[in-house]
Amino acid sequence: MIISDTSALVLNWTSPDIWKSQNAIDYFNRLDLSSADALLQLFDVKEHYMHFQAVSNRKFFVRKCAVNFLEQNKDGQVVILAAGIAPMSVELASLYPSSTVYDIDKYLMKDKEKYLNGICPNIKFIECDITNIELLHQNLFENEWNNARPTILIMEGIIYYLKQEDFINILKFFAPSNSSFACDFGITPELIDEDNRIFGTEVFRKIKDSVGLDFVNFYDPDYFLKLLAAAGFKLPVRYTMKDIQIERTGSAEPFTSDNPEWITCVLKS
Repeated sequence: MIISDTSALVLNWTSPDIWKSQNAIDYFNRLDLSSADALLQLFDVKEHYMHFQAVSNRKFFVRKCAVNFLEQNKDGQVVILAAGIAPMSVELASLYPSSTVYDIDKYLMKDKEKYLNGICPNIKFIECDITNIELLHQNLFENEWNNARPTILIMEGIIYYLKQEDFINILKFFAPSNSSFACDFGITPELIDEDNRIFGTEVFRKIKDSVGLDFVNFYDPDYFLKLLAAAGFKLPVRYTMKDIQIERTGSAEPFTSDNPEWITCVLKS
């Protein structure tokens, strides 16, 4: 399975301790992440450490949100947009075999399905542009997604690269189904403590240059929460890197200053 350099970069910064199911552990360990080698060389030791903590935190957070949801809705539905080759679907489908997990991305879903070779029959793989709402709607319903059944929507590592209009359209599509929602997003650089600001600006600059992106979107957290509420996801709650780091590791280090984070997480339960 061909893995892009940016996907491999993110998984190089993911703690293997995030995954608890044997299927996800085995899948994660088999992935060849060497395509990120050139990108990894662009970051120094401090940057690697900080991004390892941040990426591991966001995956820990999203997994926890989904697990909590599935504990209450054993036959619930998990919709992962821009799923990529990440093990999240394998983890959740393995732990909750009566659930249905939808892995949706523009590329690689057929390759991922072939690579997994039926290990998790409750994962449905959909190749689709997530910003094409009509096509997304069609593919979900053709794959038996039921908007009357409990659903959690996951958008991890993707909101940075979506136009705000496209993001809002996605939210408005899922809001009528009363879906739960877990995500992360990038914080406006000027709102980040000066010592840590470079971690956010530089990582996105390097990724942007690597894949030829036209833009990366950042948000003021207060504005972002209001955006969710206006799109139909009422009472969203923000969780900071400090919050998540303490829960994941027992210590706030390295997120100890007032505004240390360049990404943050949100749950609408």
